[in-house]
Amino acid sequence: MSSEAFVAAARGFIGVPWVHQGRSERGMDCVGLVVLAARAVGIDAPTKADYGRFQYYPQAREYLEQFCDRVGSPEPGDIVLFKTTQSLHMAIVSDVAEGRIVRVIQALGHKSNVVDTALAFPPLQLWRLRWPS
Repeated sequence: MSSEAFVAAARGFIGVPWVHQGRSERGMDCVGLVVLAARAVGIDAPTKADYGRFQYYPQAREYLEQFCDRVGSPEPGDIVLFKTTQSLHMAIVSDVAEGRIVRVIQALGHKSNVVDTALAFPPLQLWRLRWPS
């Protein structure tokens, strides 16, 4: 598998409605999008959903450390962790230009669907899937 397959899997969820702690094609949140796209490409991402409406950084970091490694420069397929105006958020990088994230696939929030859109918030951290050997 590859990062291209991961991005393609995430794109397959475009249009799915946002549902807090959702983990299905009927509805998902930002973590659910990452989990379901990762599982679609053979990564055993944990499906647990034991967080509140407003995640906090240590919990998100511990979650990502189970199946990802921190990286410094972005590539398509990386998971970007950032702070929105309301909460901590995850998205999947879908396009990079000149070393900068241009677009992400995300389940942004209430009254929204999974979309591939311009990056609107500065990233806090980048994570890359740990591919099985």
